[in-house]
Amino acid sequence: MLEFLSERGKKWVRTLPPLVKAHFDNFYNMYDRETNPNGLINMGTAESHLVNGEVCDLLRKAAERMDLTGYNIHYNKFEGSDEFRTAIAQHWQKIIFKDESTVVLGKENVATCAGCTVALETLATLLAEPGDVFLIPAPYYSSFVDDIHERAGVIPVGVPCDEALDREVFEEAYAKVVKEGKRVRAVLFSSPNNPIGTVYKEGAVRGLLDFAMEHDLDVISDEIYAQTVFDPEAEFVSTMKLVPASYRHRVHVTSSFAKDFVLSGFRTGLCISFNPCIIQGFASIIYYSSVSSHTQSLLTALLKSPELPGIMELSRQRLAAAYHIIAGGLEAIGVPTMKAQAGIFVMGDFSAYMEKQEFEAEHILWEKIYHELMINVSPGQLFGCGRPGWFRACYAFDRDTVEEACRRLATLR
Repeated sequence: MLEFLSERGKKWVRTLPPLVKAHFDNFYNMYDRETNPNGLINMGTAESHLVNGEVCDLLRKAAERMDLTGYNIHYNKFEGSDEFRTAIAQHWQKIIFKDESTVVLGKENVATCAGCTVALETLATLLAEPGDVFLIPAPYYSSFVDDIHERAGVIPVGVPCDEALDREVFEEAYAKVVKEGKRVRAVLFSSPNNPIGTVYKEGAVRGLLDFAMEHDLDVISDEIYAQTVFDPEAEFVSTMKLVPASYRHRVHVTSSFAKDFVLSGFRTGLCISFNPCIIQGFASIIYYSSVSSHTQSLLTALLKSPELPGIMELSRQRLAAAYHIIAGGLEAIGVPTMKAQAGIFVMGDFSAYMEKQEFEAEHILWEKIYHELMINVSPGQLFGCGRPGWFRACYAFDRDTVEEACRRLATLR
């Protein structure tokens, strides 16, 4: 049947990306202590299940509070209704600029779309030509590659570095790309970091901004985990808050309702930018992937709900508890972990369980954990880790599920 497809169509008839395939292969065989005790524990997909009940209850209340009229069931602005974008601006004002800022976010700075993936792809399309390069601190969110390259044609180049975001390594990476005859167009990074869970210090982000300004680059700060900071010693500072006013139009923040709000299935992402041409560009491109009017109305009511801050705080408390369980369980079986301060994942070093210190051996170990222990974790090679043996485990489950994962991992030989 493949012969009836176009050449460009044929390339899409392929196996799903590894993380996505692993998720859906056992979608109806997930672990449940009572009904499916031998099912898969999916620690490969970054979703939080810690406040499912509370969020569902709040959505029911939001649905009752939503003023559903004919206005809500017909076409609205593709970049988002005025009401929805205003509610987003007011909520993210507190996240990005806190209360002391004189900078005010308005609906004119916000565009919405069907997920953060679409927001990142749209920014890549608007900012770069096919073949241009985005520099990304490594380890990085594995799907950045798909988000900016598959259709937008932007080349991701990982820059191995630690939480200090050392400028020297970015200068070296920049020089190497330029020497190869390519153009660096932007820096893209997740803050807090995915897959490690690092909350970058203010000085590190300022240094990255200085590098970008020196080389006339845009900065895309994916702040999708900004409201998951559970370490009391860590303080999230948005890149948008730190950039000088004269360069603010070159920094773009992406986020969504998928992680902080545990609404991944709602497929609602957003971009915040002070470049009006970016927002106008979104309004045109998002014709193909806008958010439904009903979803916008429901989420507008959710953002205005007085119960929301309490649920977000409860989520952070449960994240901290789950993190300590998984980190302790991994340490108990000789798997060192990188300290996480935010997010819903932890990086563990399983290299002691590999026969050879090679990425091929890492893949073999992943298959063993997946097929024999029925746990899906994510190999570090997908995140641009420089050394084999690192795996990312998403732990935002109830206590029983996390403890069951630790019990299974303890049988690893």
